[in-house]
Amino acid sequence: MNPNNRGSLVAGVILIGLGALFFLFNILPGVNFDKLWPMIFILLAAGFFIPPLLWPQQRQGLSGLFIPGSILLMLGLIFLYDTFTNDWASWAYAWTLIPGGVGLGLWLGSWYGKWGKDSMAVGQWMLGISVLVFGLFGTLFGSPALKLAGPILLILAGVLLMARAFRKPAPTQPAP
Repeated sequence: MNPNNRGSLVAGVILIGLGALFFLFNILPGVNFDKLWPMIFILLAAGFFIPPLLWPQQRQGLSGLFIPGSILLMLGLIFLYDTFTNDWASWAYAWTLIPGGVGLGLWLGSWYGKWGKDSMAVGQWMLGISVLVFGLFGTLFGSPALKLAGPILLILAGVLLMARAFRKPAPTQPAP
């Protein structure tokens, strides 16, 4: 394969995936596009996740694609929840998960692209704070399901912070 045609390969995979998805929506009885349209976001997210995995020799540069891919994935999951539960009012606070998508992408990009521990830590904190804020708002204003999930997220966040407090620090290297 010509290395200059990689973008065409990824775009082709995305178009084939979208075409297959629309084809299935139109021919399968009982499959309703009204409920499954958020899958478009998830498929587009996969299109951003594919290049770093297909070309690992360029992982450091391509790992930046995890950030927009994670944002699209988060939007797809939010919209999928909203369409299946018809809880569109949750958008008033579900948007707080979008910075978490940025954090997830930064975390994945740092891990896979070996960008360093600092950017990985920033991604983890962004994701954690975003989920924590979503859990808090879900507890206060959410549907019955989110009023149960919110406190669980808050408890998990507390347990993780406590575990972090008891973790031994890494040994420091003496300055040369």
